Amino acid sequence: MQIQEIVIYSYEREKRVVPLDPGKVNIITGASSTGKTSIIPIVDYCLCEGSCMIFDGAITDKVSWFGLLLQFPDSQMFVARENPPQGKKSTNRAYLIQGDVVASPDLISEPNTTTEALKDLLTNKIGISPNLNTPPPNQTRAPLAANIRHALYYCYQDQKEINVNNKLFHGQSEPQIPQVIKDTLPYFLGAIQEDQLALEQQLARKQKEKKRLIRALQEAEAIQGGDQGKALALLAEASEVGLISSIQDIPAEQDEVFTYLRRITSWLPSEEATFANSDTLGNLQDDVTELRHQLSEKSDEIRQAKIFADEAEGFATEILQQEVRLEALQLFSAEKQNTEICPLCSHTLEIPVPSVAAINRTLDHLRSNLASTSRERPRLRSYINQLEIEQSNIRQQIREKNQAIDALIKEESVASRLKDLNIRRGRVIGRISLWLESVSLTDTTSQLRESINRIQREIDLLEAKIDSEEKTDRLDRILYRINVSMSELIRQLNIEYRDDPVHFDLKNLTIIVDTETKSIPLSRIGSAQNWLAYHLVALLSFHKHFVQQNRPVPRFLFLDQPSQVYYPQDIELDPNMNTSNDEEREAVLKMFSLIFDVVESLAPNFQVIITEHANLDNERYQSYVKENWRRGKALVPTNWISR
Repeated sequence: MQIQEIVIYSYEREKRVVPLDPGKVNIITGASSTGKTSIIPIVDYCLCEGSCMIFDGAITDKVSWFGLLLQFPDSQMFVARENPPQGKKSTNRAYLIQGDVVASPDLISEPNTTTEALKDLLTNKIGISPNLNTPPPNQTRAPLAANIRHALYYCYQDQKEINVNNKLFHGQSEPQIPQVIKDTLPYFLGAIQEDQLALEQQLARKQKEKKRLIRALQEAEAIQGGDQGKALALLAEASEVGLISSIQDIPAEQDEVFTYLRRITSWLPSEEATFANSDTLGNLQDDVTELRHQLSEKSDEIRQAKIFADEAEGFATEILQQEVRLEALQLFSAEKQNTEICPLCSHTLEIPVPSVAAINRTLDHLRSNLASTSRERPRLRSYINQLEIEQSNIRQQIREKNQAIDALIKEESVASRLKDLNIRRGRVIGRISLWLESVSLTDTTSQLRESINRIQREIDLLEAKIDSEEKTDRLDRILYRINVSMSELIRQLNIEYRDDPVHFDLKNLTIIVDTETKSIPLSRIGSAQNWLAYHLVALLSFHKHFVQQNRPVPRFLFLDQPSQVYYPQDIELDPNMNTSNDEEREAVLKMFSLIFDVVESLAPNFQVIITEHANLDNERYQSYVKENWRRGKALVPTNWISR
């Protein structure tokens, strides 16, 4: 996601557009009090920031709506937020247009969506898969799902953030934001698998099923746990209700006792007992029948979805194999290839081979298909997981209905027990039958134990897939590559410790310089020029990783007045810096050259927007200047203000 236009609308139905170039550096230079510092708050507010942080003044007085024209790889989107009413910091009124090609409207009269709906849409649009960071058991904070708002911490540096030594990311000085960054950054870097949430939900479901099986095993073992004493106790009950005359003549051997008890269970009552709750019982039984029908349908849906998921997995595997085969062909030059000569043996071919450029285009197409398939697989897994949860809920309802049926029968039996001897005898016979059945529960308990062992193996496999140590290893490998990039970029700037390696400290969200004798955190390095440099190389290195690994982070970075450490706004120098010394001018040019080089190396997939007081008379710098807000020109047109 990049920005093609920043748009504001006046209360008098006028429109002001600030055009930007995706995939390039965009410089907006201007004098003080022209609106440069309000650009970041305007963009952030349009991208669903909770409060409107735009400074009070001409902008908030004259502007009715703020909008952005966004560019995606395959489409465009216009989003806008209404300026909050006086006395309020926010409003839920938002506006949205999306399509293959979209133009910013000339007028916004009424909202057509809400901020929450817009946030969810943007979260999905930039490719953030379902995810959830669950804190360790000893911590009390709630689980957190990364969204578009969390991705934007790496897309802004306002003038109070870009050159400080104690904060690195946008918003890091606000309460609780540092912990949110620590929780979500591993996902944005790619250390957490895209289907992590689906795996965690599947693990929770398996663990719940294991607990149910353990309870069933314990109940079965409790029922089965009789011995000779239990048999004699049942015989005593049978004697009490007259099913047998005396227990004195019962044989002592256990097998013979069982045989005697089985004969008792053949007794039949002289007359049938009535049942007052027959209507309720019938309704419950009908409910069970309907639930079993729903369970069958849900099982069919799960089976079809899993078949589709397996086909998608096979498709992704086949594409990956094709990609590996085609990548080998990148060893040959695309510029000097003769398609009639074999690139391996140099013999003339009867049938010319395709050009390397054509094969590379095929490879890019395959990678695009694979990326789309990889993004959709977690959603498919989530869909299957949801179906399985619904299936489990139906099973639970069936168990509850059956328990209610049993309770009704038990209630009726208890109520009439003392009135009807036949019922009392039937209850004793039922207890005898249950115990006799429990004697042969060995097979049942064995099946339960096997089911518990099987589901434990599945749990172990899932825990291995989401192993925190594996996640830590992936994160360490990613941060190592980012650290290498930062160390390479910092050598291009004239700052202290430029030749020493640097690394990112996730625990403290800062940069550390590793000298030969000690490690120095950013907070203990002097000079605002050094702080600015480390901020730049850190953010540029992070965005290089986001682009190269196709991570779901917006492809833009806003920098507000990076040259201020060399050219303070409160000193009215020549905006071309002609009066500053050569050393400072060289440092500023190197800083901008570094930004230009990184953006050009990632083109067209990365955009930098810089708001600057300086307007250097450097040819490369001037080629990226989009607007110059001087001589009466500003973000808000002067005729809006005068009127």
